[in-house]
Amino acid sequence: MKISLYFFLLCSYFTTYAQQSFDDELEIEITKDIEELNALIIKEPKNVENYYFRGYRYYESKQYLDAISNYDTAISLNPKDAKIYFSRGISNIKLKRFKNAIEDFTKSISLNGNLKKSYFNRAYSKSKINDLNGAISDYSKSIELNPEYLAAYENRGVLKKELHLHKEAILDFDKAIKINPKFAEAYQNRAISKAMLNLKDAINDFDQVVILSPNDPEGYYNRALYYINFKIKKDYCSDLKKALSLGYLESKNIINEKCKK
Repeated sequence: MKISLYFFLLCSYFTTYAQQSFDDELEIEITKDIEELNALIIKEPKNVENYYFRGYRYYESKQYLDAISNYDTAISLNPKDAKIYFSRGISNIKLKRFKNAIEDFTKSISLNGNLKKSYFNRAYSKSKINDLNGAISDYSKSIELNPEYLAAYENRGVLKKELHLHKEAILDFDKAIKINPKFAEAYQNRAISKAMLNLKDAINDFDQVVILSPNDPEGYYNRALYYINFKIKKDYCSDLKKALSLGYLESKNIINEKCKK
């Protein structure tokens, strides 16, 4: 049975870098550090690390252009340091300059081929310019360097799912779940790939998503679509209404169409 009536909501990629908690106390600390680094740079204008750390502090304060400017200076003083290119690449991702980010991660890799995060973030950047096969290759390399790289399995699985390579995608989601049995997003993505292959045990994964993330509307929404598309006699209206109550407004149209008494 083909899924044609409604489309599952596809989960988004894993975050490529840790999100910073940015509050007033942290802002004061960052401002103080930048002022101290400004003074150090005046005294030691050729000190690479001062520019690097000032760039990182600008990055933490979400001033990505200033961060890149400092990384540029650091690179001009020491063009052989892989971590500086990596950090500039992350700032370029934040600015959605994905081609620039790819160049930075490529340079970082050329200087240190064991940086799994450089392959991971280059993969993410390639996926954003629709080079899915190139991204999959880089995720595979990051997994080669770290066989327990949870995010790499998940992201590679998502890309394989987008390419309709559902059997291969399921293997990646299997591995992600083995590493972290409470990773709801992996269950969600595996459920969708299983549904696309008409595998009956997809429902077990949809159920697990709701158990692990009871406040995530996507789980209820996708489970309802599974019931509808495969004509399973379950109370999909309850799932749709729950998704709507949690803020997923797309449920409303289906409720109006399918749940009228």
